[in-house]
Amino acid sequence: MKKIDFSSIHMPYKAPLNKNDQAAWVKTVEWVQRFELLSARHMAIFPTLDYHVLSSYAFPEASVEQLSIVNDYMTAFYLFDKVWDDAPPEKLKKMQPVMRMALCMSRRGLRDPANWLGMAGVFALSMKERLSPGASTKQEHRFLLALMDLHGRMYKHSTRQWRDHFHRSMRDYFDACLWESENKLKNHVPDVEEYIVEREKTGGVKPSFELAGVLGLVKMPAVMLDSPGIKKLSSLANQVITLFNDLISLEKEMRVGDMHNLVFIIQNKQKCSLEDAIEQVVKRHNNTVAEFEKIWSELQARMQRAELGQGEIEEWAKHEAYKKDKVALFIEVRRYVGVLQAWMFSNMEWSLMSERYKSPEAPAA
Repeated sequence: MKKIDFSSIHMPYKAPLNKNDQAAWVKTVEWVQRFELLSARHMAIFPTLDYHVLSSYAFPEASVEQLSIVNDYMTAFYLFDKVWDDAPPEKLKKMQPVMRMALCMSRRGLRDPANWLGMAGVFALSMKERLSPGASTKQEHRFLLALMDLHGRMYKHSTRQWRDHFHRSMRDYFDACLWESENKLKNHVPDVEEYIVEREKTGGVKPSFELAGVLGLVKMPAVMLDSPGIKKLSSLANQVITLFNDLISLEKEMRVGDMHNLVFIIQNKQKCSLEDAIEQVVKRHNNTVAEFEKIWSELQARMQRAELGQGEIEEWAKHEAYKKDKVALFIEVRRYVGVLQAWMFSNMEWSLMSERYKSPEAPAA
């Protein structure tokens, strides 16, 4: 296979590394150890994946507490991939209700032992022998307990509206994982457009963006996530990240035979060479970055004139924050778009250095 020339992939954004990087990472390693989330073998690999670098570039202004929550969240995704990779659809269907309950349960519900004991029983059956082979029943519950611990800490920072968006995005992620699993079972290769739509969900990128609001790093009202301009920018940033992920994970996914990669799909549908398919994905990535820059430039110009355009003005102007202080609201919009830009840079920077796409022990995507 011809090596991909990553220098041809356009990324105009930069972000500083959070000064709390190491202090937050120590807390995450302690969290993993406290809940015994990994076997000794996987624990030896875990530090080399450097998830703290991904988090620290994505949220350069987060406090130690906020950054450790992001690290824990990224670790949970690492474990999801470990558990769900190649899992049959019937197993994922059993796991989904439990995961959704753990994410959406209220703080009051988290304190009720009857709630989490019921979930733990179902969860243990669906996860048995997946996280740590030979684990005891008590250990099988630990991942769920860790997830609920993480969720409880996130609640301290968030509003109901941001949580609702985050929960919907996580449900989309679970549904898309099931879609992917069913494709593998049926040996079905999706078409390009279907894949692009579902890939925005399977990557878990959208809830990662929304952590900015959940953790209070962005004060923009959550309702504005549904306004045309912000929604489009979020979608484009999501695509930039998943397109790059398909390129960086290509060699590893070829080794394991995972067909959920845009390069493979283009090659399969067009019957072209692998090199040609790679070139098309690189071009799509760079065009998507260019479209993001164009839309954001236009939106900034309208904000400077306080003329947002028909779509945005309908969504933004009806919110109290717009009526109270338009300038302050625009600052928060810029802060949120800055999160999108930082995530695009962070994903590329971390992916090129991490063992995630090199080590056979790490997940494929």
